[in-house]
Amino acid sequence: GEYLWEKLEELKRAYPAVTDHRGMGLLQGLELSVPAGQIIQTALLEERLVLINAGANIVRFVPPLVIEKADVDEMIRRLDRAMRKVLSA
Repeated sequence: GEYLWEKLEELKRAYPAVTDHRGMGLLQGLELSVPAGQIIQTALLEERLVLINAGANIVRFVPPLVIEKADVDEMIRRLDRAMRKVLSA
């Protein structure tokens, strides 16, 4: 969970649209100043990354309980690409 926290904090710093990061362990979320739906849809359709929302503007992460750092890195790369596509459009 700590490694995931660090990586999501990096995304928070990189994107002004990310207004908050919260959660515990592997159950974490990013609160956005924009609707999360477009990012979730882009992540799924273009990056093959399954994410869920928790309300209109929160992207929630619920990874498997057994996850490697390389898996977190891959998730962050895909999420970053999806966020870049949506938020820079």
